[in-house]
Amino acid sequence: MFPWLKSLFAEFTPRAGKATITLIAVVGFAGFVFGSSTVPSQKFQVAKSSQVSKAELTKPKLFVHIIGSVKSPGIYQLDTGSRVYDAVLAAGGLTPKANQQSINLARGLTDGEQIVVLSQSQSNLTQSGIQVQSQLLSLNQATASQLEDLPGVGPALAGRMIDWRLANGGFKTKDDLLNVSGIGDKLFSGIKDLVTL
Repeated sequence: MFPWLKSLFAEFTPRAGKATITLIAVVGFAGFVFGSSTVPSQKFQVAKSSQVSKAELTKPKLFVHIIGSVKSPGIYQLDTGSRVYDAVLAAGGLTPKANQQSINLARGLTDGEQIVVLSQSQSNLTQSGIQVQSQLLSLNQATASQLEDLPGVGPALAGRMIDWRLANGGFKTKDDLLNVSGIGDKLFSGIKDLVTL
């Protein structure tokens, strides 16, 4: 045995041994108590961070009003960051007579805006592709074929609009459209901004 180890055992007394054992027990117990007390706080931090991530995933909403040559004109609620494409899909898609060049499907939306999808007979583009003032359809001058370009208006309804116009001396206000058989509130709201007197 090494001489230094032999001298260490020689100096070791029962009293020193008890003190050493007591010290080891106290240090070990303190380590267990303080070490285990950190576990709940770690669990709490994880739970807290998961709640924040759920709140971040909830996107605010915006409202847009889409009218014109879409299948279901109206007001739609969409996620912030949505594009015109999303609004068109929400409205059931474009009608066969829609002028796809009249809108930019990739443009981002803002809350409260109105999107007008023109028909193929309505021109609002210059040769350079810059949007200019839209041409509204005259209720008192439009032909039956032109009236059919309005969303939700077919040949039969266009004919009734012409008949009503002739029988009543023309449309005095846009609200007169509600007097035409087959035009209800929903259809009226979809076409009223596309026509003039």
